[in-house]
Amino acid sequence: MGRMKKLLAVLLIATMAFVMTGCSTEEGGGDDKGGDKKVIGVSLMTLQYEFFQDIKAGIEKAAGDDYEIVFNDPNMDLQAQIDAIENFCAQKVDAIILTCVDGEGIIPALDTCEEADIPVITVDYKPSGGKYETYIGSDNFLGGQLAAKWALKNVLDGNEEPNIVFLNNPMSVASVERVNGFKDILEKEVPGAKIVAEQGGDSREAFMSIMEDVLMANDRVDLVFSYSADGGLGSYDAIQAAGREDEVSVIGFDASDEEQSVINEGGCYKGSIKQFPEKLAETAVECVEKVLDGETLEEDIGVEVGVYTATALFMRTSYNKG
Repeated sequence: MGRMKKLLAVLLIATMAFVMTGCSTEEGGGDDKGGDKKVIGVSLMTLQYEFFQDIKAGIEKAAGDDYEIVFNDPNMDLQAQIDAIENFCAQKVDAIILTCVDGEGIIPALDTCEEADIPVITVDYKPSGGKYETYIGSDNFLGGQLAAKWALKNVLDGNEEPNIVFLNNPMSVASVERVNGFKDILEKEVPGAKIVAEQGGDSREAFMSIMEDVLMANDRVDLVFSYSADGGLGSYDAIQAAGREDEVSVIGFDASDEEQSVINEGGCYKGSIKQFPEKLAETAVECVEKVLDGETLEEDIGVEVGVYTATALFMRTSYNKG
């Protein structure tokens, strides 16, 4: 009887082991359960801004069920982003989508990716060096040109000697390109234009303070062009506070929800260059797929821009830079 009990016990253990092994294989996500999904590590410079939130949502939508996405939000902290990228490499992700916090400071992390043989797709902010497969961005120079073209026709019509203010961020490559695009059109079409101020800031409050000083120093300002929504809204705040909304017009960049709301009121905020973060995201995921299939990408991939106004959205894909 004792031997029979032992035999039954052995058979029971063997049966349980077989059942557990079968369950483990099924739940472990065999080939038909997504276990072979490619993994994309994504680090955007911050998820505190609407623009980058839209990029994140766009990546999730474009990836669908084809990829596993691992997000990182460094919140404008370069070291936090470098640490995240190193973790992506340690996890051996298949590709990385990156909007860097700092174009120069990110280079060591790109070197780590190269050593790990992990392709990097950069979006919206081009690194100063290091290896990456492509840069995908709104055509910032084109955006500046479009802003100037639209302003000359709809805001400065007939004014051959306008006084213009540029609000920028000298540390941002995108800012430089946007302002240079605007200047390119001015030099060609309104050589008599006068730049009465060109100053940089990093927040709505800072830009408001800058614009307050500009307004006190200048009896006449015809147009403000800002490289960002913060600059446009900050200057708008200052213009309203000074009671000069009938004299000064504003064109911003980003066409954020608040900008669109203010523009729709029909006051001094006339328009804003609209980017398409969802398209940037979709293009980034498409590029990951191409790279993983062994394709070579173009060095730069530009995405169209438009100008948002109270009456319409005007689109452009190119202007002649010559």
